Amino acid sequence: MDDLEDLTKEVYARFGLAYYLGEVLHRGLCNAYTLLSFEKADHITRSRFEEKLAYAFSLTLGQIIKEVKEFLPSELDEQLQFALKKRNFLAHHFWYERIHLMGNKQGLVQMLYELDDMSQLFSDLDRKVNENLESRRIELGVTDEVINSLMIELTSGITEEQLIPQRRLKKQERLVKVWDVKITDDLVAQIFELEDGTFWQLCDTGLGWSRFERPSPDWQKNQTINEYLPANINPRPTDSKPWNYEFRLKKGMILWVKLGKQKRSYIWGLRKN
Repeated sequence: MDDLEDLTKEVYARFGLAYYLGEVLHRGLCNAYTLLSFEKADHITRSRFEEKLAYAFSLTLGQIIKEVKEFLPSELDEQLQFALKKRNFLAHHFWYERIHLMGNKQGLVQMLYELDDMSQLFSDLDRKVNENLESRRIELGVTDEVINSLMIELTSGITEEQLIPQRRLKKQERLVKVWDVKITDDLVAQIFELEDGTFWQLCDTGLGWSRFERPSPDWQKNQTINEYLPANINPRPTDSKPWNYEFRLKKGMILWVKLGKQKRSYIWGLRKN
């Protein structure tokens, strides 16, 4: 096997490595967005974590860079913009613009250097993103064990309480019923049924994903809230703060939600507008 053939194979291998490391950076940014976008540890619920992660994974590299921009240092954002250009070139233009170099040893070596530079760029940026994520995790008090356990649960598909991926909420939804659902002996959660038959639970910004597809016989209708339904609501109130928002119901009634005193709990009530 001659040097030219060996170098050609190495170019293909290094291209695969560079592309892979670009995807690692992409996934790392998705994980960073999911955690960095929470203001406090008490705001994190499993349903909201999974919803944010699924949303992040649906975005392109350019889109997720825009989403994490506000959470990262400006100099890191500039480097990510540069990496985006390199990754797009790698994915869409590299072979077209470099194919003429593959006929000789000098051209192949040039391609290897270029691919190595891109691999190093993607790897370095992934490390920097993780460093920023690590400091934020410490602030939130989220341990490696918590994250690893949650990620394994979300990707395994074997959890007994697997969440139902839902459609994107519209700016206005028709809320038709609210159910009281016993989660544990000490916890009763409110499940919100929309006009299209989907079921949602409360999260830090309003309605979020739930694990329910249909009511169970032990569910109880929340008569207090249902008295003011059906109603057209904004499921993600724009003027809200994490775990501090309101839904406008019928008859001028307001359903308010606030963070509870106990860890990962909430309280709610009704008042006249």
